Order: sequence, then C-alpha cells, then structure tokens
Amino acid sequence: NLRITRDIVQIFDYFLSAVGEEPLTRSIERLQAYIRSQLSGAAQAQALALLEQYLDYKRQLVQLERDLPQLSSLDALKQREIAVQALRARIFSDEAHQVFFANDERYNLFTLERLAVQRDDRLDANAKGAALDRLRENLPEELQDSVLPQLHSELRSQTAALQASGGNAEQIQALRQQLVGNQAAGRLQVLDQQRQKWKQRFDHFQQEKSSIDNNPGLSSSDKQAAIQRLAEEQFDEHERLRLDASAQLASARKTKP
Repeated sequence: NLRITRDIVQIFDYFLSAVGEEPLTRSIERLQAYIRSQLSGAAQAQALALLEQYLDYKRQLVQLERDLPQLSSLDALKQREIAVQALRARIFSDEAHQVFFANDERYNLFTLERLAVQRDDRLDANAKGAALDRLRENLPEELQDSVLPQLHSELRSQTAALQASGGNAEQIQALRQQLVGNQAAGRLQVLDQQRQKWKQRFDHFQQEKSSIDNNPGLSSSDKQAAIQRLAEEQFDEHERLRLDASAQLASARKTKP
C-alpha cells in the first residue's frame, strides 16, 4: 500500500510546475508515467487515484477563488480559509488531508489570529505582545521557528518606515511587540542596547586614535605602538577582532559616494 507522506504533494507540484512551459495534459502524463515507473500493484493504483483527487482539488480551488469575494478584510480571509479546508476535507481522506495540509492550515490559522490581535484596538502594545507569544507557543514545535522569517521580514520593512517618519525608540519597541511578541521584542531591545554601548566605546576609541594619528610629535612607529596599546587597554582579544571590522566598515562608509 502507498505510504502517505508530504513528499507526495511535493512530487505532484514538481511535475505540475511545468504547466506554462508545456500543456497541462503533458505534465499529467509525465507524472502518471513517473508513478508507474516507481510503484506497482496497490500502491501504484492508490497513487494514481490520489493524483486524480489532487487534480480535482486544484480545479475546484480555482473555482472557489473565483466565487469568493476578493476582499482583504479579516472576515473575508477567515471565510476563504474555512472554505479551502472544507474543500480539502471533502476530497481527501482524513489521513491525506492531515499529512498534506495540516502544517499549512496551522500556519494560516496562526496568521489570521495574529492579524486579529494586531487589529484589536482594545489591546495595548504589551497585551498584543503577550498574546502573540501565546499564539506562537501554541504552534507545533516544527512550526514555531518557520514563522520567524515572515515575522522578521515584516518587522524590518515596518521598522524602516517608522524610522523614516521619525519614530522614536519607544514607538519602535511597541511595533516590535505587536509584530513579533514580547519575548522577541525584549531580545531585540537588549541587542539594541549592546549595539549602542559598542558604538559609544568604538566612537571613544576612534577619537583617541585620531588624536594619536594627528600628534606631530610622534613617529609613525610610535603612533602605531600607541594605538596598539590603546586597543589592548580598552578591548579584549575577541573585541579587537570586532574593532578591526568596525573600523573597516566606518572607513568604507566615509569613502562611499
């Protein structure tokens, strides 16, 4: 018998992705031939039947998208998700439905609940952050990390827009809480503080280094030795590696047109 795994959908989609480069019927024929070359007996028949279900699902999904109102409201998004899940439940067995789509449906539900939290004007930034933490913690472990790239992508773009409009540190922290939750926002705040502390130390070092470089009473070798002593006094061995990188970055920024 055919073992139902997520790989089956990935294989189906791989062959069907050629549509546009070749007719759909040709892609389906190649996929059917591949199934027959890999499987035999009951497993082959089950795989071919599953392919027919998948093709039927894709056709009905296109029609469903046409029939649903093209709205971006939260209610409309929820309506679409419920309709898609119901369509999958009608076409596929419980096992295939879970294996093929469970993670996608959990991710979509998380996204809808996250949007509901963000749009809830009754909650302040801290309450929204706590709610987002709970939502993420309730995800299956394998999904908890997979949602982060999308969250941080949104955070980068919205933070840049807020900074461009003159947003202050408090507003940026509130934005973080509402987008990625209190825990992640707290870690980012600590990172900000570490970066600011490093910048202050680096700027102080650069000022003293500049004084040494501009001292006409020192030879080149004396200047180099004095700068080396300065670096050793103010930074440990690991930090001095970072110091060199920061100096190169600062120099590159100054020479950039």
